[in-house]
Amino acid sequence: MVGAATFHAMFVEIVIGSLTLSTICAICCIQRAYPSPITNFRLSEAVLSAMDKAAFAGAILGVTVMPMAILSGTLAAPGDGAGSGLLYNKLVYSGLSLGFWGAFLTGRIRLGPGIWEDKRLNLLQAGTAAIAFLMTTTAASIGGKLVRDESVFDILPLWLPTDTATVLHPVISGLLLIVGIASIAVAFRFAPKVRRLD
Repeated sequence: MVGAATFHAMFVEIVIGSLTLSTICAICCIQRAYPSPITNFRLSEAVLSAMDKAAFAGAILGVTVMPMAILSGTLAAPGDGAGSGLLYNKLVYSGLSLGFWGAFLTGRIRLGPGIWEDKRLNLLQAGTAAIAFLMTTTAASIGGKLVRDESVFDILPLWLPTDTATVLHPVISGLLLIVGIASIAVAFRFAPKVRRLD
């Protein structure tokens, strides 16, 4: 029988590969609003359009497969995982990653491919992709620390304190959840109408 660790390895490779492609393409799309001063590095309009589509498709694939990677990773964790600061922090960073990639996709879906033409939105979209990828690699690095006791971040001179976790009181967690849901409701209720930037 195939174990959860095998499925987890497959799902993680799909997620990391597609989101790496998405991040690289999103960063290259900065040239839509800020053309490269070096002519040899300028990308044509057709290439930039393809980069936008690749960033979009990569993010969709990554966000679609990410919940399966999170679930299989939780099931594949050594031991029962109860009280593990690494597992708790991996779930936190996975959630942050999913949220940032969701924001990246929401911006692209709601504003269209013209989001790359606006100078401020261009930087916001590329920055969102970069931060989302940082959260993704952090979650993956914690997973490596959890399973193999080695991490991509081991080569860095500093390491985030992920061995311990700060657990909030359930009342505080509930209040934060209510504030978050209320913030989303207010934003959707009172935000101006979005127009596509095609």
